[in-house]
Amino acid sequence: MEDKFKQLVSAGDPKNRTRWAREWQKQGKKVIGVLDSLVPEEVIYAAGMLPWRIQGSWHEDVSRAMTYRHPQGNTFLNHVLESFLAGELDFLDAMVCSNRDEDFRRFRDYWEWLDKKHPAYIIEVPTKDTEKTRQRFTTKIRDFIGFLEEMGKVKLDNNTLRKAIAIYDKGYSLLRKIHELRKKEVPPLSGSEALGITTAAMVMPRDEFNKELEELLPYLVQRKAEVSHPRPRVLLSSDMLDNPAYVELVEQAGCLVAMDDLDNGSRYLWKTTDGNSQEPAYDLARRYIQNGSPRMFDWRGQIGQIVKWVREYNIDGVLELVDMFDYPRSFRRPYLEKWLKEEGIPSMSFDRDYCLANVGQLKTRIGAFLEILQAKAAG
Repeated sequence: MEDKFKQLVSAGDPKNRTRWAREWQKQGKKVIGVLDSLVPEEVIYAAGMLPWRIQGSWHEDVSRAMTYRHPQGNTFLNHVLESFLAGELDFLDAMVCSNRDEDFRRFRDYWEWLDKKHPAYIIEVPTKDTEKTRQRFTTKIRDFIGFLEEMGKVKLDNNTLRKAIAIYDKGYSLLRKIHELRKKEVPPLSGSEALGITTAAMVMPRDEFNKELEELLPYLVQRKAEVSHPRPRVLLSSDMLDNPAYVELVEQAGCLVAMDDLDNGSRYLWKTTDGNSQEPAYDLARRYIQNGSPRMFDWRGQIGQIVKWVREYNIDGVLELVDMFDYPRSFRRPYLEKWLKEEGIPSMSFDRDYCLANVGQLKTRIGAFLEILQAKAAG
């Protein structure tokens, strides 16, 4: 079972992640590139298409992308554009992203200008959670359904959509069970392995992913991760962090990443859709609008959730790694630091590149943070 576990953990790695998409297309079905976690994947799956999370190039060189990009642009998007220009995303039948910020809006423009064959779609996600914005987002999801129906020559009814929602909710439930196991003093998987499992869900057909994870769950209950330092226990917070090497770097510095606040991690799976209304599009709107992204203005609620995780997972400190020029998260940073301090929770926040770079500097800063945590524990 260990080999099977390792295979699932590595499913999101660059060398493996297109495998399921290629097989899907061999069956005559379409693959839709999803740029961020605000896009309702269930709608794509219900249309008989595979939602495939786009990843940027993990190499440092983004010289081709910088021909078009601003030097102070989001580094994740720099690397995605580099991957796009290298032809690594040519197999996609379309791309969809949200209006996460203005940089994401502009990326849709790059795609449409550079690729005349494959359409790009942008779904408008509100920045506040109210009944009015939920209704507005429901309308936008219906528009997205219309786009997929026209593209795939299919017709989506509510029953088909509910079936897809149920499949995804089962996957979220299984992933939450995995995260519950991280509460153990020596958890069954490391922080980097937990991220690998979640990113695997984003590139595999969800039925197949659910089956594999369900079969692995009894094994994981008994497994113990090979961790050199069970303490301090750290919660890692970031967005657009899909490379487990970053988590490994933190753990190699001398700690255990026992929980995360990542859009590619806990925030991807923490809420189910809870289809209680007559309108599945509304149920999806309600779920995705409560996404915990810093671009949403419920910062107090977001940081309250982090505090809750700190208590539940026996966390010693919060480490925030901000993707360089990720403005929504940078705007929230002083509030995060202030409110965590008020709760007596040590934290440190600093910028990083999307690809694994400046490793020496990162090790030094992470090491300094861990020394603070160790000094606090020593009393």
